[in-house]
Amino acid sequence: MPESVQIVISVVIILIVYILTLIGTGWWTRRVCLRIIKELEAKGAINATTAVSLPYDKSSLFKFGYRDYRPKALESLVMGEVVCRTFKGQYYLNKEKLAEGKNMMTK
Repeated sequence: MPESVQIVISVVIILIVYILTLIGTGWWTRRVCLRIIKELEAKGAINATTAVSLPYDKSSLFKFGYRDYRPKALESLVMGEVVCRTFKGQYYLNKEKLAEGKNMMTK
């Protein structure tokens, strides 16, 4: 097999692995987002007065073990306004945005 064909096949394989990694990370982050939403619902954090603090709202730079997707998932939920943050650093669910998201997923 010519060397140029081997290089092209190698580049294609690397691209496929990269795309599958992105899809897998997105899937896992979505699952973690759903877990955070369920946790906030279980704690009854549905408005600013019932907001709760979450232990994983900040990520540390030097942590050993598996990657913790919860801080990034929480950040994406806050950016999407599904979860709101109070001035005290506590979190609660925005039921209106959550309902909009569920309606979009069922369509």
